[in-house]
Amino acid sequence: MGLEMESSLKTDKTKPSVVVAMSGGVDSSVAALLLAQQGYPLVGVSMQVWDYKKNSTENSRATCCSPADFCDARMVASKLEMPFYVVDFERTFEKEVIERFVQTYQQGLTPNPCIDCNSKVKFRELRERAKTFGCDFVATGHYARIKQSQHGFHLLRGKDREKDQSYFLYTCRQEELGRTLFPVGDFTKPEIREIARQAGLATANKAESQDICFVAGSVQDFVAKIGGSRGRGSFVTKDGQKVGEHEGIHRFTVGQRRGLQLGGAEQPLYVIGINAAENQVVVGAREDLRREGFQISEMHWVSPEYIQAVEQDKFPFSRDIIVQVRSRHEGVRAQVTVHSPEHASIKWIDDWAPVSPGQAAVIYDTSNEELLCGGRISKEH
Repeated sequence: MGLEMESSLKTDKTKPSVVVAMSGGVDSSVAALLLAQQGYPLVGVSMQVWDYKKNSTENSRATCCSPADFCDARMVASKLEMPFYVVDFERTFEKEVIERFVQTYQQGLTPNPCIDCNSKVKFRELRERAKTFGCDFVATGHYARIKQSQHGFHLLRGKDREKDQSYFLYTCRQEELGRTLFPVGDFTKPEIREIARQAGLATANKAESQDICFVAGSVQDFVAKIGGSRGRGSFVTKDGQKVGEHEGIHRFTVGQRRGLQLGGAEQPLYVIGINAAENQVVVGAREDLRREGFQISEMHWVSPEYIQAVEQDKFPFSRDIIVQVRSRHEGVRAQVTVHSPEHASIKWIDDWAPVSPGQAAVIYDTSNEELLCGGRISKEH
């Protein structure tokens, strides 16, 4: 797997040109290396999406898009003898990701900015920019896989289930999957680091970035700084009894247990609901989070089979599936009933999991391998 000499890389002009999204981390670095070893003509691109000096607190530390990250990406691109550019997507990122992130928290919902970033920036803006470089394909360092069949393109979990990132990619369309490469999806994270070390890449031992890469500090402080706070409100029980005060609903999400700072309860308290209109956080026992199921809106269809069913107006239709309701959630067996192209409902079968309105619910086949579709969890369960 090693890369002893850059000159050993030979470009195959019969292969399509590829723009590689390079964050300056080890995954995207090895993605570029693997494609270079296969002979793809490559262009490396880093995306400037957020100005930390302008938008973060004095003591915060940038976790992506810093000059050091761009320097690391440029070093890898130089080693692989590929052109490298930094492109400015800050305006798009602020509109499509930051604004939605802040507004969603202020509405008492839980956002997932990584999904918005992938759909609105990496798989739209970056693809458009790739065309200006004469490239039809885009590659990233996501831990996911794409398989083609006679019916279309299938999005699969990455080989490394601990690092699988398919959950964040449910908005990918068929035409995008047909022009996308995920080179690291067939490897585990330790294998990727070993490939990077053997190749002498500067990013081989670089630490992981945090989940929400544009937040340097706490999410709560970030939301308050960018969007402001509605101020103090009340903690209440499900029957309306006030049991304390909080510093703002943007500091809480349904299912949260830590950080409530409410003493005197006989059992641990969880956030079981958020009433944005009244500036209230509703608390209760974990069992109060249990629902028979929940609703999904803003649906996106990935599986060719599901796309065909939707296009032929075969409603309603039901399937047994695995549903994942958080990025770290392994998935639970359930039944999905699709009511329209935009709306589906989920009913738990064997087990249940707390759901946070605003978060993504991503649906996989019963083998928990292929991503079928996904959407946003509705506030009304």
